[in-house]
Amino acid sequence: MNTWHIFDLEKRQVELENALKGPKADATELASLWVPSEYTSIHYVDVPTAPRRKWIDIIPWMLEDKILQDPSETHFSLIHETPEQLTYAVTSIDRIREWKRISENSSIEAVSMTPDYLALPFEENIISVGWREGIILVRTSLKEGFASKAPIAWPLIQKFLVENPSYRLSISIPDKNLIPLQLLKIARVNESKIDWTFGSNEGVDLLPKELKRNLKSSLINQWSIAAGIICIAIMTSLTSVIISTSSLENSIALYQNKNVDVFRKIFNENIPATSVLRSKAEANLQRLFEQKEALDSPIIKTLRSLQSIMTNCECELVGMVLNESSVQISIRNAGKLSKKSLKIDGYRVSLIPDKLAGEDNMVLSVIPSKG
Repeated sequence: MNTWHIFDLEKRQVELENALKGPKADATELASLWVPSEYTSIHYVDVPTAPRRKWIDIIPWMLEDKILQDPSETHFSLIHETPEQLTYAVTSIDRIREWKRISENSSIEAVSMTPDYLALPFEENIISVGWREGIILVRTSLKEGFASKAPIAWPLIQKFLVENPSYRLSISIPDKNLIPLQLLKIARVNESKIDWTFGSNEGVDLLPKELKRNLKSSLINQWSIAAGIICIAIMTSLTSVIISTSSLENSIALYQNKNVDVFRKIFNENIPATSVLRSKAEANLQRLFEQKEALDSPIIKTLRSLQSIMTNCECELVGMVLNESSVQISIRNAGKLSKKSLKIDGYRVSLIPDKLAGEDNMVLSVIPSKG
């Protein structure tokens, strides 16, 4: 799955106005989006004493005085949780709809939206600072950070360092003259640019569920179709062998009788034995029986063994490699599958990330156990 920055999608339009007001294009690509962090704020609240199922109704009003806007027009994303405190990323729903509109007009279906400060590298006890077209991006922890223009960002960084003296500072910026002298003296500075195709969203997603396409049913349908095709192919092959065997046996008996009659007419004598006439027919039968045995081969048995773990896995089939008796299946969205007990009697099963295809992809390997 590709990753885009929302500003890169805007550049694909003739004008920003066309991206916001133009006709929707059919979504042709699923992608994760980086969105500008300056439109998202981070807030902390004590864990409510109410049951967890009621937090979604309570939290907006607990933060009402801090967000300075109507909570009903705001989306609250829980990004971190401790026994004492909750951390929320707060974003305007209208802003999220605008980003979604831009992506749709660029033929992109957004599956997640993540504040772009998380594209900065993370190291323990290091403030990571980056630059995006006049905006300073700051990452202070695994999931927390902010973005703003330089006159606001630099004093906030200085204040954070005063409050956290054990932290060091790393800055990636095109011109070091933009850095205040006080920070320049203590910072590790480089000119590297942010790679928007790299990085992890760390589970932070600003896109509400109600604005997401129903990908779950789509992935289930794709896997069900693939499993159905395999089952149909196996059943068709078995049926074909059975029908062919029965038909051939009837044909053999018919041709045998005809050949006997022809032989008698030509040679005016009885056939001493039927073994010669049956030899070729038996050879054909042997061939069909071998085909039937092939359906009981190790690779077919391996495919059948997958049924117990792939049922309701909600994952997407990407590719399949079949060897003599083993199977490698490339799948996407294997979160639910990774929580299952991947045990099949008589087989060794492994589920590992597919490094070549990206972090969302996994490789499921099923190999018969030896001995």
